Amino acid sequence: MQGIKVRVVIRVEVDEHGKAATSMLESLLPDNIGIPEGLSIDFHADGTALLLIFEVSLEEGGKRISSFIYTIDEVLEHISTMARVMDIGIDEIQ
Repeated sequence: MQGIKVRVVIRVEVDEHGKAATSMLESLLPDNIGIPEGLSIDFHADGTALLLIFEVSLEEGGKRISSFIYTIDEVLEHISTMARVMDIGIDEIQ
């Protein structure tokens, strides 16, 4: 059986000048250290937005999917917390 890869791309519109996106990116970079096997995450600042790319290679039976979902949830929670601390609103998540 050939493995299944799942890719999730999330674009978070942060601010109109890009300063908050860059600050958030720098804070998130340590989150991609020590991630579960088979999972990869990549973060980029894209102008006024954060671009989050999550990929997972699923084992037979999809045993990694719960770790994948948990990781995405954790990163989004970190972004939400940073937005509150920085006193900015998140404009849009796509």
